Amino acid sequence: MAKQTTSAKQPVFKELKNTFHFFPFKNQTAPFIVIILLGLIFNLTSLHNEYALDDGIIIHQNDHVIKGVKGIKDIMTKDAYESFYRRMNATDQLAGGRYRPLSVVSFAIEQEFIGAYPKDGLYPAQCWDTNGNKVNDVEEDTNDDGVFNEVDCQVKGASLRHFVNIISLIIGVMLLYLFFRNYIFKEWHDLAFLAALIFLMHPIHSEAIANVKSRDEIFSLIFISLTFFFSFKYMHEKSNKTLFWAAFNFLLALLSKEYAVVLVMLIPIAFYVFKEIDFDPKTFIKSKEFKQALYLFGTFFACAILMLMVKRNSDMHILPGQKPTTSYWLFPFVYLIVGVFLIGTKIKTKFATLMSWHFFIMLFYLGMRLVAVKLKPGVPDTEILNNPYLLATQHEQWATKVYVLLKYFTLCWFPHPLSSDYSFNTIQFRTFASWDTLVSLFLHLGLVYVGVKLILRKHLLGFAIAVYFAFLLMIGNILMDIGATMGERLLFHSTIGFVIAFAWLILKGVDKIPGSLMAKRAVFFLLLGTMTFLYGCKTWERNWDWKNDITLFLKDVETVPNSVLVLGNAGARYIDLSDTKNFVAHREESLEKGIKYLKHAIELHPRYVNGYLNLGLGSYKLKRDRDALFYWKQAEYLYPNNPYLRNYYIVFYNDLLNRGYQKAQRGQLDSAIYELRKTIILDKLNPEGFYNLGGAYYQNKQYDKAKLYWEQCLKIKPDHAQAKAGLATIVTVTVPTTPAQPAAKK
Repeated sequence: MAKQTTSAKQPVFKELKNTFHFFPFKNQTAPFIVIILLGLIFNLTSLHNEYALDDGIIIHQNDHVIKGVKGIKDIMTKDAYESFYRRMNATDQLAGGRYRPLSVVSFAIEQEFIGAYPKDGLYPAQCWDTNGNKVNDVEEDTNDDGVFNEVDCQVKGASLRHFVNIISLIIGVMLLYLFFRNYIFKEWHDLAFLAALIFLMHPIHSEAIANVKSRDEIFSLIFISLTFFFSFKYMHEKSNKTLFWAAFNFLLALLSKEYAVVLVMLIPIAFYVFKEIDFDPKTFIKSKEFKQALYLFGTFFACAILMLMVKRNSDMHILPGQKPTTSYWLFPFVYLIVGVFLIGTKIKTKFATLMSWHFFIMLFYLGMRLVAVKLKPGVPDTEILNNPYLLATQHEQWATKVYVLLKYFTLCWFPHPLSSDYSFNTIQFRTFASWDTLVSLFLHLGLVYVGVKLILRKHLLGFAIAVYFAFLLMIGNILMDIGATMGERLLFHSTIGFVIAFAWLILKGVDKIPGSLMAKRAVFFLLLGTMTFLYGCKTWERNWDWKNDITLFLKDVETVPNSVLVLGNAGARYIDLSDTKNFVAHREESLEKGIKYLKHAIELHPRYVNGYLNLGLGSYKLKRDRDALFYWKQAEYLYPNNPYLRNYYIVFYNDLLNRGYQKAQRGQLDSAIYELRKTIILDKLNPEGFYNLGGAYYQNKQYDKAKLYWEQCLKIKPDHAQAKAGLATIVTVTVPTTPAQPAAKK
């Protein structure tokens, strides 16, 4: 009998066992249903929300987004704040730039459904008049404030964006659970599900979901989970298709948010802790594997440094109006080729192959980022709201940064109170003599020590601590300054490590309770039910707070009463509210409240431009012209090219001219002169104020002053016909006619 040939060996997949102990799930579908239901229940209250905080900068005031899909090219090749800087007549303000295009691309795609303006990305005049009847119909007041303006166009479609955030979060948590269940907790599904569930419910994440702009955090969660999933899957299968998906999802994670760069460290740690790779740490340095890893890392590190040097040189020496050199964007492709030839022959293991692909992707992303953003800010970082440690000594800076780590740690365990802002002057500077700084220092050094020991012992808590610290280093101003003291949304990734540790502690604690499984389950579900109720209440509360800037800042000003940013925004919102239908009866009271908050803001930060802008606006609405002039001139001194100030000046200037004209018509010439003198204080380069002031003096028969101001008008605008005619009249009036001489007798 001929020998039977064997076919190629096919992969054998083990059946996924149900290892739930406390959760009464009978199949693997039930956990996903619970995640979907709780995700919707916890976050559906944000569907009624509009926009808040910095949503405008990224979404409805971003002309690339408003263009819809036609703006995607600019989104992919420019800084995330480029549109905002251009509108504000400013240059790049944040060191290192901001390049997180994936979520912004999703906003542009949504805009196609909401209504795009592909020509110039600007809302047309009276954009709220959707039926074109040139009448302000009630249904066109989208935000129901009684005022018809561009805001009604901006908030259109906000519910769609909030719904996408909610669905994206649910998908992200399901993928996180899938990774936990299939690979790192495959024999302990209770832990996999409980960790994912706590992550889903944690109120610290309410900002990342309710603040639409923070979709970058959610997208990052999705693609980080997929990168982990396919990286582990590749170690099991060694399939080129799986390798491609691992690398591709890593690129999408980086394009969502640059924090995904820590995966090049976390993936090896995860492989070691969960026994995908194995080596002896004591002898690893002398092994061939270490030399291979060093060769691999060194090659890409050298390439990255060279790219950064070329880009920095380009940024520093470029002249105004000159196009930047394009040589730097060629480097990723050159290094891909070089990397293949240099590294291809050195790769001997699945792990090395996987990591080489991840390094390729990281280098390619770096090239994309360098094309889009500057390494150096366009102006010195002298704004304390962007540089929170500007006024601190080096000693105070580091002590305060260490203290902030304790704030983050505390919010993980007890997420109350929550705030949208922690900038100047919310957190007082610390020293290393401060008790809370010392507590934070010893706590975190202890966690690092324990984490290293647990990693070497291949304990899952070691991986949890590594995840927590890896992302914490990206947001704690330790490795780099991020332009903010702290932020709740910034903790989004670190809480992955926290929820693993927290879920482990809960399950271990409940398991040690004496008694039957029924009794343990009762305690477990009592604890979980209490957590769900408390977390749900807090999340719902914050969802309502995040409805718009008004609800957010009027609530947070009570939580952080010394935050300059919150004070300034709360004051500005009261000034806005004074014109809305619900506050018109208490208009003056609303304006006074706003001015009170704004005055406190500029007391804390005397160079706060927006504070002076809104103080001027509030004073103008209260008809306090001298105060309005004072505050707006302060704003002009600090920020001469502010576009909002220009608009305020135009409105105020025309109002003063109209007042002066009306009073002159009534014969109140002294009052007319008083009003018109304000115009030349407001804008010394506008000839109309000088012309009208000269006319008022002329009517008052003060010809010398009329002549003075008309001459000043002609200095600004030499062809001003009316001023020329006025001067000619003054000559006629003031130069006496020479009397006729009698004829001489002959």
